[in-house]
Amino acid sequence: MAGACLVACAARAPEPEPVVAIAGDGPAVIAAGGSEPSGATSSPRQRPWVWETDEPRARARAAREGVPLVVYLSADWSGASIAMAREVWSDPRILLQSTPLVALRIDLTEETPDAELRAARYGATAVPMTVVLDAEGHEAARLSGQCTVEEVLAAIRKAAADP
Repeated sequence: MAGACLVACAARAPEPEPVVAIAGDGPAVIAAGGSEPSGATSSPRQRPWVWETDEPRARARAAREGVPLVVYLSADWSGASIAMAREVWSDPRILLQSTPLVALRIDLTEETPDAELRAARYGATAVPMTVVLDAEGHEAARLSGQCTVEEVLAAIRKAAADP
């Protein structure tokens, strides 16, 4: 009898984990709004935050689309970076915020000359560091260390409002 219970319990398929991000061919302008089909381009649609990891590509997209660029410098060894991944970047207010933008994550985990140059380019004095550039590429906000959802949203609003 006990063997039957073990077999029945073991045969049960595990429940899938909830999906947080939408995968696609490439990152999209991030905005909340209508519910158009995935190929529609007439207006922004609700879509979770998508991180770019290629800096030149992210900068070019932000310039081409005339939108702010959120640059997040982090490292796997940084407790504050791990906390921000859990508490800030996964928060629905961030994931589905309505300002069109490009998000760039720069990984500083490895101590390489490239990582040092990228950190220096953004004046990183701490890890993590979040720098928000307006549509023209000028710094609108700088958040050093671990920050809150509210601080990130305020920085994005400031960048979007800067002419």
